[in-house]
Amino acid sequence: MVLTMAAVADNKGIKLTGLQASVEGLTEFVGRQTTTRFLSRLDLGEGLTPREQRILYNSARTCEVHKMLRGEITFEDHLAGMEE
Repeated sequence: MVLTMAAVADNKGIKLTGLQASVEGLTEFVGRQTTTRFLSRLDLGEGLTPREQRILYNSARTCEVHKMLRGEITFEDHLAGMEE
């Protein structure tokens, strides 16, 4: 997210005073069902207009990492030498 926002800011001529992002994974177990949510916190620094904030926020929400994590995720694990 940070790299995407920095690239967008550079491209749009947005001057950044700071840029931080943190992502926390929250996993809940209910019976046999497991649900994981990701909570993102963005700090865009100071001095940005509301429009600049929206541009950076939307770029974070549509970055490649977010695209990969949307929808159902499955894992396929294979042990070397034990292929079927």
